[in-house]
Amino acid sequence: MSRLAPPRPASAPRALRVAARVLAGIAISALLVWAGVHLAAASPYFEVDHVEVSGLGYLTRDEVRAAAGVDGPLSVWTPAANLLDGLVAHPLVESARVTRKLPRTLLFEIDEAEPVGLIALPLVVAVDRHGNVLGIDPGEPVLDLPVLRVSTERARALWGARLLAREVARMAEVAPELLAVVSEAHIDDEQIVLLLGDSALRVRYRPPITEERLRDAVIAMNDALARFPGDLPREVDLRFADQVVVRTGGAQ
Repeated sequence: MSRLAPPRPASAPRALRVAARVLAGIAISALLVWAGVHLAAASPYFEVDHVEVSGLGYLTRDEVRAAAGVDGPLSVWTPAANLLDGLVAHPLVESARVTRKLPRTLLFEIDEAEPVGLIALPLVVAVDRHGNVLGIDPGEPVLDLPVLRVSTERARALWGARLLAREVARMAEVAPELLAVVSEAHIDDEQIVLLLGDSALRVRYRPPITEERLRDAVIAMNDALARFPGDLPREVDLRFADQVVVRTGGAQ
């Protein structure tokens, strides 16, 4: 009984012709997509006539439009990067996203930078968690935020107010009840000092501070108030490992 011979591989010229046809098809498809996008971008039917913005607290809708470059004829198919580059460069914008609602609407979602403190430069300005100056008037509305001060030239040269701003921002997240009564925060060469309200009570610590140590400070203050009602604490010192030192008017 005769055996069937195995199929012979396609000749090299035939294989090359098949590959060429496949590549040509891919190239034509890509060209058609490119042409379609550019034709759509040039069509008046897709010209933006409505912009929706969410997430605003300090910025206005017109400021978002200007930062995104949506202040003239623009196609809804404009690349997102072109719209977002100017927005994310704005000091009041932490992050931004844009989506299309065909045929002529752009929707912007803005995450604004939040002020965490006030710095005198010499005019009082608001700064965010990174120490960046925000273009908002701290008096309209009045911002109830701690005043941040860099107490020494060395500290100013090393980190300025950026480390202090980061510490205050962390406090807002993990111990908001403590930050709510902080009126000032000072940083020098090796420590941060918090001044609480009008009581002149100070909290000292070496940055960075942990959530656990912030909780320790709150517990220590409440305990001291309960133990020594006639001798109010004047300082809570967190600079020592595994202990909290509470100093009163006459005792430690």
